[in-house]
Parts: sequence; structure tokens; C-alpha cells
Amino acid sequence: MEIICTESRWLLPGLTGLGVVAVVLFFSYRRKSGMPVRLRWLAAILKLLGFALLLAFILKPKQVKRINPPGVNHWAILVDDSASMSLKDQSESRARGDRLEELFPAEPKAWQRQLEQEFMVETYRFDERLRLKQPEVPLTFDGSTSSLGQALEKLKNRYEGRPLAGVLVVTDGSPTDSLDDVKDLPPVFPVVIAPEQSLQDLAIAGLVAQDTLFEDAPLIVDVTVRGSGLAGRNFKVSIHEVGGKQLAEKTQKLDQDSGVQLIRFQVRPEARGVVFLEAKVALEGSEELFEATLRNNSRLLATNRENGPYRVLYLAGRPNFEHKFLQRALDEDAAVRMTSLLRIARREPKFDYRGREGERSNPLYRGFGDQEEAERFDEPVFLRLRTQYPGELAGGFPRTPEELFPFEAVIIDDVEAGFFDYEQMRLLQRYVSERGGSVMVLGGMESLDMGAYADTPIGAMLPVYLESGTPAGEPVAGRFDLTREGRLEPWIRLRATEEEEQKRIRKMPTFPNVHLLSGIRPGATSIGKLDTEFGSSPALAVRRYGRGRTAVLALADFWRWGLQDTKSQEDMGKAWRQIARWLLADVPRPLSVEIESEAEAASGATINTAVLGEDFQPSESGKVQLRVRRPDGNWTQLSATPHPEKAGVYATQFKASASGTYLAEASTRASAERAAMTAEAGWVVNTSQSEFASMEPDMPAMQALAASTGGRVLEPKDLNSFVRNLDQLPLPIEETRAEPLLNSPLWLALALICFVGEWALRRWKQLL
Repeated sequence: MEIICTESRWLLPGLTGLGVVAVVLFFSYRRKSGMPVRLRWLAAILKLLGFALLLAFILKPKQVKRINPPGVNHWAILVDDSASMSLKDQSESRARGDRLEELFPAEPKAWQRQLEQEFMVETYRFDERLRLKQPEVPLTFDGSTSSLGQALEKLKNRYEGRPLAGVLVVTDGSPTDSLDDVKDLPPVFPVVIAPEQSLQDLAIAGLVAQDTLFEDAPLIVDVTVRGSGLAGRNFKVSIHEVGGKQLAEKTQKLDQDSGVQLIRFQVRPEARGVVFLEAKVALEGSEELFEATLRNNSRLLATNRENGPYRVLYLAGRPNFEHKFLQRALDEDAAVRMTSLLRIARREPKFDYRGREGERSNPLYRGFGDQEEAERFDEPVFLRLRTQYPGELAGGFPRTPEELFPFEAVIIDDVEAGFFDYEQMRLLQRYVSERGGSVMVLGGMESLDMGAYADTPIGAMLPVYLESGTPAGEPVAGRFDLTREGRLEPWIRLRATEEEEQKRIRKMPTFPNVHLLSGIRPGATSIGKLDTEFGSSPALAVRRYGRGRTAVLALADFWRWGLQDTKSQEDMGKAWRQIARWLLADVPRPLSVEIESEAEAASGATINTAVLGEDFQPSESGKVQLRVRRPDGNWTQLSATPHPEKAGVYATQFKASASGTYLAEASTRASAERAAMTAEAGWVVNTSQSEFASMEPDMPAMQALAASTGGRVLEPKDLNSFVRNLDQLPLPIEETRAEPLLNSPLWLALALICFVGEWALRRWKQLL
């Protein structure tokens, strides 16, 4: 509001005249000695005020107001229709939804009528989506989420180009999405409806799983249990496979101070690959205890564990017991297939040894097949076991990426560096650094420092220095032990506790032939050590090299461990399987699926399918078929389109419309160069858990939303006064009105009263 003068040309003369009058009155009344001082100056002020009012009449001031033109500006009311509004306080029978409906009775309340007189009011309901509220359709309070941020964003888009003056949000104050990204909104006024005290409830607040390389417990599952008003109560937590058996169960007491408890499980699911787990929590006790809701007492989780098939290439310089026990151990892992290449005869100098007259092939092959194709004296003789197709590895160790890269790991045992030519060594380097494969070198009699690997491409990528520390003469014996770093690595431990693990290690035999190495390279990790009469030396060391991994086991006869007794043989087999799983972990697969989703809400999921070519570089030529299994068991076929930014990746959007488990399956067809491939990944939608994650309103979020938009948080009892004072709110469209300020006879009467009052004071003191 502002004041303007329509006769502003009289302002300066009028003020000048008023100033002259003030001076004359000052000197005139100062000389009147017949009146008391206070009365004298009161009379002067009354006369001056009378002249001032006359001047105001001459200037004709007007009051300029900005008013809301009725029916021009819009106002939106959002009411929360989610399931959390059905919660009841244990101290009363009314739910939050009942309190909300009291604000919107069939006969509109005074604040509603006044709001509708001044604005175009539209009422919306929101849960996982925003929609217009029909007067004849009651609120159901069964929405799976309270997506307030999304609702405000859609409301802003809906009113784009229209004058929206403000938004009144009636909610329980517990949104399930973020409000930080909501920008450029009109003033938002949250009306928070929630119980005055905390509700009594038990819930699973968090559920995460971590893959391990423990054979007995490949998954570590952490369950966070939150209790409100139940501190000190006993509760039971269990882990189940969805559609399967119970895996574990524990009973604990809720923390007295925080009401939050973390429970860790180590479980071994029966299912392989993608595993869906469900955690459940329940109060323990015979008496019935009130809980605000039971819908947050369970939670779903998806774990995407690679299930193979993995291929391991084992290369040995001679047949040995290590191969026998390693093959026997890996045969128990259905996801791992080991192909062996065993050298049974070394390469001999060309034409130095002959059999019969004119015979150039190795006599070992005499009488078997085509002698022209048999290995000659200048070629080593190999035994190939468990190859995938007849001609695989027919020429010995691979010489091209197409032969080597299909394997995820390579184990080299008792082979000297001279076995490889330079191109094969460089290929192994590329296999690790570019393809992302794993290479492990075992400490056979002609391996590591004894095999002249020190200045070779293979030696350069190993985690240890290969300058020999082994004294000449008799072999060196040593005992195996874990380093401090090794005790922290799950893939090398076989027992649940450190004490049991140390007891197991003390029972391991002394290995009669070990390699004494000078140390590990920078960036490598020493997992195990050897204690010998010459000091300590690395026994098991690992290193990240490019995209892959390398490892060294500096023992010549690791198999001796399993000869002690049946338990030792079982431990050795488990150790080999866990080491193999470590070698295979994180190795890039030719076809993989990754899910990007907001797993706690019924929202869209992005399914990324990555395809690698035969050289294991991103490929865009392969066609991918994609389908998704929904919670009801039905499959939906999807089209995979190339990712706009990532080579070799196909991105697909999928709308998860219901709570439950989802499985994405990608597949490629077989071609002349490659067999058909299939990859899977899963995710879950926990709508109920996110909706009931909090039993109390998030007042900081509500206050931040109101403050960022120029609104404020209200209580239901404040609505009448709030609507009455809406004229103080800046509006998108306003009208300007100028009304005369002194157009009433009252102002003239007031001026007359001032003059009469001054005259009355002088008359009273007989100063006329």
C-alpha cells in the first residue's frame, strides 16, 4: 500500500504556508502568560493540526492498494492419499487419514469458502503419482509411496503459464522421495497431520548383502532393525530365500538407547546366480503388543552373484599331483570348468634323435593316426583334458586372443620361461591388462626364480620380485602362515574365527620345497608368508595389473597338505575353490546385465546390457534379446537400444509397477564365431518399506520446503487465520486501486474539532 497526492502542485505552497502558521503560533502562544504552559502548547498543536488537515483536503491524497482479483489466480491443494495416512496412534482410535478428512467435510468449512471466493481452487490427491481429486470419489489411503517431490514437480508443469498463487499440502510429513530437486515453485504451505507422540512400531530399516568368497557362507547379510517405543524388547530376525527355505534366524534385544540394532548373518543360499532374499522381524513374547503397522516387518533384497560358467586354463610343465588335487577340488564347483594342458614331453632339438629310417615325428605317436600331424621332435608333446571343442589347444598354449581370451583365469604350474616365446608372453600381458583376466603362477621346480622369469613380460606383471634368494644345493623347506593382511581377506580364510584359523594353520605340514623370494612389488599385497631357516619370504602374493589380477603361490608341492587326513584334504579343496573364485571375481564377462533403479520405490529401472566382442572390447554389432520377469511370474519382452554415451552397452527403461522381485534376462543368438550367451540380473521394489520407513513426520524437510518457496509450515487449527491473511501474500496477478484517503466528512469534522478545541481552551482561561 502507498499514498499519492493528486494535487501535488499545491504541496510545496501548502507546506510553506503550514510552516509560516507554525512559526506564528509559536511566537503567539509563547507570549500568552495567562495559560499554563501545557494548555498553551496543547492549544497551539490543535490549531496547527487543524490547518494541516485543511492542507490535506487541498492535496486530495489517495491510497493505492494491490488486491487479488477474485477468480483470476489459482490455488492448489494437495492431499496425501498414501498408505501411511492409515496409521493409528495407540492412544486413540483416529488414524491420520481421519484427521485429514475432518478438514474436508461434505459442507465446506469457512476457510474453504473464503479461499474459493478469492481463488480458482483445485484439489489433487497424490501417492506414487498425482491426479485430480473428484469430490464424489473418497480417499482410499492405500498408495504405495508418498512421492511429494514428484507431485510438486508435476504440479509445476501442469500450471506452467497459469498464475498459481500457492500450494497447500496436507500430509503426514513423511515423503518417500527427495524434495531437494524441486525448484521454482510458488509458496508451499505444508499442513502436517501426525500424532503428537511417537508410534510404537518394529521395522526393518535396512537390508544389504555383500558377496564373499567364503565357500560355506558366500553372502554376508546385514539387517538393521529399528524399534520405536520398544527399547529393551526381544525380537526375532530371520533370512529366507524367496520361495525357498529359511537360511538363518537370530533372537536379540533392541538397544535401550537408540532403538536400532544391526544383525549380521552369514548365509549360503541354495539358488545360484541371481538370489532373492527376504528378511523378517517379529516381536518375541506371548502377550500381544500394539504395532502401528506390520507392513514394514519384512523386506526384499536381490543379490546378483555371477554363476558362470567360468573357464580356467591350467598349464603344467609335467604331469603332477598338483593337477590331480586341483582338478578334484574344482570339480565340486558347478560354475567352474578347468581345461588342462599338460606337457608330457619336452621340445627336443630338431633331427637330433630319430626313430626309424626317415621318421621325423616323435616316437610317442608311432602307430596313432596321421604321422604327418603328430608333434615333431622340435615340438613339445601335450595332453589336452576337458577341452570345449575337438581342435581347442591343438597347437599348444594359445598364440592369439581368440584362443586365450575365452578363459577367465590361467594357472601356470612348473613351467620355465623358455616354454613361451615372446609373442605368447606379450599375449599373457594383454590378457591381464586389457582383457581383465587373472594369471596365477604356482611354485613348481622350474617356476618363478628357478624358471628364469625375472626379465620377461610375465615376470614384470607378477606381484613379487624374482631375484632368487634360494641357496644353491638342497631344497629349502618352510612353513606357511597368513600375514596380517591375509587374515583380513575372506577368500583365504577357512574358519569363522581367528583363533580357529590359527589352529588350522599350525596343523599344516612343512612344505619341503619352497621358493625364497626377495619381496613383493609396490602395490602388491602379501597374503601368506613362509617361515624358513633363512628367514621369512612371501608365500602367497597378489597384485592388480591393469584390468586384471596376478598371483603367485611360492610352494612346489601344495598338494602335500591334503595327505595328512580327511579334514586336511577337505580344507585344501575348499582353499583351492576359494582361490579360484578370487581369481574369477570381477573378470569381465562377454555378456553382462546391470540394473540401475530406485529399489525402494515403484519407479523406473534402467537395464544396461554390456556386450564384448571376441577381443573383449565393447561390441555394437551383436543383437541382444531382453526380457523381464515381473512379480506375478509373467515375462515382458523388451527392446534393447544402444546407449547414447557408452559403447557396447544397450540401455532399456522398464517401469516397475508393483512391489516384489524382478528378473532381467539378456541373451544373444549363436553365431559361427561364438555360442549363444545368457546373462541375468535382478532387483526388488520395496514400496511398503519405504512408505513406512518413518513413523514420525520429517519436520526439517517440511520446514526447508516451505522456507525455500516463501511459505511456512501450518497446523490444522491455523487454516482460518491463514486464509484471512492471504492478502499479504505476493500474487502472480494483482489489481491496483486508488481510493481517496480523505473522502469522508469525518476528516472535515476532525479539523473542525481541532479548531473548536483550541477555541474552547482559550475560552476556558478567558484569553479571547
